[in-house]
Amino acid sequence: MAKSGGGFWKGVFWVILIEALAGVIGVLVVQFGGFPMGADAHPSQLEAQLGHWTHDAWVQHHAPNVADPVPVNEQTLLAGAALYQGNCAACHGGEHYTNSPLGRGIYPGAPQFMRFVEYQRTHPKFKLPHETPAQEQARNDHSFFVVKHGIRFTGMPAWRYNMTDTQIWEVVNFLHHMGHLPPNVEQAWKQMPMSPIPVPVAAPATPAKAGKTMKKK
Repeated sequence: MAKSGGGFWKGVFWVILIEALAGVIGVLVVQFGGFPMGADAHPSQLEAQLGHWTHDAWVQHHAPNVADPVPVNEQTLLAGAALYQGNCAACHGGEHYTNSPLGRGIYPGAPQFMRFVEYQRTHPKFKLPHETPAQEQARNDHSFFVVKHGIRFTGMPAWRYNMTDTQIWEVVNFLHHMGHLPPNVEQAWKQMPMSPIPVPVAAPATPAKAGKTMKKK
């Protein structure tokens, strides 16, 4: 029994030692500039897999299960197109170019949605896989959650500070229909400029005088 117990603690010792050495090596690699921090670097396969796994788990456990409150029609698709073209196309591609040079300079690279749109346009017989209502709901929730909160350690910002929930849903609906838009919406989208949509800025609060405290009325 004593011999068996000794073997157990010996194994624990080696595990701790290996972890300590791995930590020291990691610190040295970072300290001597061995870990690339440039936005034009390419993620390793391990880093990409860990990132996707962490992201999917986070969204699965935190994305709200709510019905899309915005109806899909020409008016709302036009609104989503304007928001996308003015705020998203620079990184994800737009009507003026399929591949975004700016999107390539983000770490990791931004998904190029226009590639899929161009494929749908050149392959009229292509059809998306059939989705059950539950699958469609999950896709909508995922997209809304990611657009609203962004993705950490990437170039994807949290748009909750620039768009209302209604505007985010309009963007989500546009994303899910951008490959098969009504002709009027698609034509209008092609003529939209690629400039950020102005967001109203609240007037700055009047600062309190030094030595005095603002009191509630």
